[in-house]
Amino acid sequence: MIESENLNQEEIIKELCLCNGLSYEMVGQEGSDTSKLEMFFLGYPRIVGLSLFPNLTSLTIVAQDIKEIAGLEPCLQLKELWIAECCIEKIEGLQECRNLEKLYLYFNKISKIENLEKLIKLKVLWLNHNSIKIIEGLQTLKNLKDLNLAGNLINSIGRCLDSNEQLERLNLSGNQVCSFKELTNLTRLPCLKDLCLNDPQYKTNPVCLLCNYSTHVLYHLPCLQRFDTLDVSAKQIKELADTTAMKKMMYYNMRIKTLQRHLNEDLEKLNDRKCKLQKLPEERIKLFSFVKKTLERELAELKGSGKGHSDGSNNSKVTDPETLKSCETVTEEPSLQQKILTKLSALNERVTFWNKKLDEIEAIYHIEVKQKKKSHGLLIPLLLTELETVGNFHFEEGTRSDDWFNFCYELILSRFCAWDFRTYGITGVKVKRIIKVNNRILRLKFEQKFQKFLENEDMHDSESYRRMLECLFYVFDPEVTVKKKHLLQILEKGFKESETSKLPLKKEAVILSNSLSISECPRIEFLQQKHKDEKKNYLKHELFRHGILLITKVFLGQSAQAHEKESISQSNYPMVNSVFIPRKYLLNSVMGQRNCDCSVRQCKWFVFDHDLVLPEYVVEFEYITMVKSPSLFSVFNNVILEESKKTPEGSVFSKDLKFDDEVIKMEPRIKARPKLISLDDKTILSLAKTSVYSHIVSLNLHGNSLSKLRDLSKLTGLRKLNISFNEFTCLDDVYHL
Repeated sequence: MIESENLNQEEIIKELCLCNGLSYEMVGQEGSDTSKLEMFFLGYPRIVGLSLFPNLTSLTIVAQDIKEIAGLEPCLQLKELWIAECCIEKIEGLQECRNLEKLYLYFNKISKIENLEKLIKLKVLWLNHNSIKIIEGLQTLKNLKDLNLAGNLINSIGRCLDSNEQLERLNLSGNQVCSFKELTNLTRLPCLKDLCLNDPQYKTNPVCLLCNYSTHVLYHLPCLQRFDTLDVSAKQIKELADTTAMKKMMYYNMRIKTLQRHLNEDLEKLNDRKCKLQKLPEERIKLFSFVKKTLERELAELKGSGKGHSDGSNNSKVTDPETLKSCETVTEEPSLQQKILTKLSALNERVTFWNKKLDEIEAIYHIEVKQKKKSHGLLIPLLLTELETVGNFHFEEGTRSDDWFNFCYELILSRFCAWDFRTYGITGVKVKRIIKVNNRILRLKFEQKFQKFLENEDMHDSESYRRMLECLFYVFDPEVTVKKKHLLQILEKGFKESETSKLPLKKEAVILSNSLSISECPRIEFLQQKHKDEKKNYLKHELFRHGILLITKVFLGQSAQAHEKESISQSNYPMVNSVFIPRKYLLNSVMGQRNCDCSVRQCKWFVFDHDLVLPEYVVEFEYITMVKSPSLFSVFNNVILEESKKTPEGSVFSKDLKFDDEVIKMEPRIKARPKLISLDDKTILSLAKTSVYSHIVSLNLHGNSLSKLRDLSKLTGLRKLNISFNEFTCLDDVYHL
């Protein structure tokens, strides 16, 4: 073996010839006849002398000290290249090797797949045992059939292999693939026959530890012939996987339909409730509208008769008792008209009042519908995620009979301090739902890292490490609404650096707290400020009344208090696992002054290792405020339902109903007229007080029992027709008007 790296080119070429049975003296004449060269276990520090072998088709370099790929430009005919077990850090120098079909670069120090775009004839690519984190740079390799990326740091597949439709063999063993969703991406490789994710020669991918792993892969990739080095071509194996998968799909589809049915039932109940609540206001509005139309008809007739009488009195010189009586009526008319107008004004006010009540009921209805849909909207994606992960992501809703539900409930109440929320009018918190999330892959990561800490300590210190386990609230970005998609990402994938936030602090650490006020007050402050700026017109308490908490299991490890004026990052705190800031050092503008002793225990935490923060419970809660929350099922609204049943004295609307009766009884009180059942010529002329059809401009048929309109075709001069409060089921008779 050549020990020195300072060998000159001549010595390196001599060694190359010696290893391949060639004469160094004759290499100039015989080199063109050489198609294959090999170098094993020698100190070959760099690639040189290949210009002497212009027809080289195969080059094998194994276990050398080569750090870069160079000197291959003369090898235009090269089809197979091995540079394995060397020190290569970057894929380069292959641009001229366009006939290359097989490339083996395993056991090197390569961190990125690059500079392969021009190798369009490449069929085999081995990059196993490197430091590659991302699958990339393979889009142009349309002829690739065999890809080995085992023993790297890959955690995502995505759509990176979609262009490699000819791929038949793929080895991803010994990586960090965690999710079944990532494996499902391989369904877009129609020619894939041999897949390996759990090769015995490599460490296990985390996804291989999950329940139903083999079933999931075999169901989604039915064309596989070999899987994890085993023959799976037997028909019975595929049928078993299909049967198992179909049963699970049917089960989850049933649960999803049940959830949707429950949502529809809840929405129907809300709608029924709304209709019952609207009944009283609608009846009052209907009553007032009838009285208004009657008064308007009387007023119109009064004005019409007054005008007619006045014209007649100017043209007549005869004075008889009847005429005198009519004159007295005319003098009384202004007073009657004024009474009618006053009563109409009062009726309009009552209609406005009851319309406002209808609007309030409608607004409350929409708020509750939105809340119902939002609450159910989280469950269906959770079920779908559970289906996609074949049960390795599992959730359940808690009840009072569950110990963990009571634990979470008591935890929230113990970390709620009324003093912190008094400025917002909040007096308490009500837990509406708690969902327990069991993510097997995140739990495995958490337990593995926690176990490492325990293994590094003796038995005495391990107990102190266990005491470093805490249940803390995740602090969401206060300026971003907690959306379903973001919450699901956290529950499924954990607190990945790329998904936490754009803020620098959150890229460095997961932000948590042991206080509801530290988690929630920034959100309330932001929403109130936003409401103030936008000048919205709805109740301010409804902005923040409903919220979501994410309770996490956290290993704090070695902790330190944050220093003032120093950014929180791992580089500034290299010896600790987490950093905390006591409540008293947080911004007073957000937190406010306080006089209770809760602040002594309240802290904001920053945990650097995201895998040591395990999301466990999702809590939907509602703040109890001094201003009661409007609800279609409140005691207040229960009273409304009974108002139409002769409400007793002292009930909520008794005063309003009394006021309604007083308005209706105001003078003048119009006597009911006989109701018309049908129309004929005589009736129409009588109502219009004329004998000529063409003279009829306005016809008021309000408050009768008419079901059809006939004989109106003759009313050629008709401009106004009032048919309110009749019994019409259709209006076909007025189309010609």
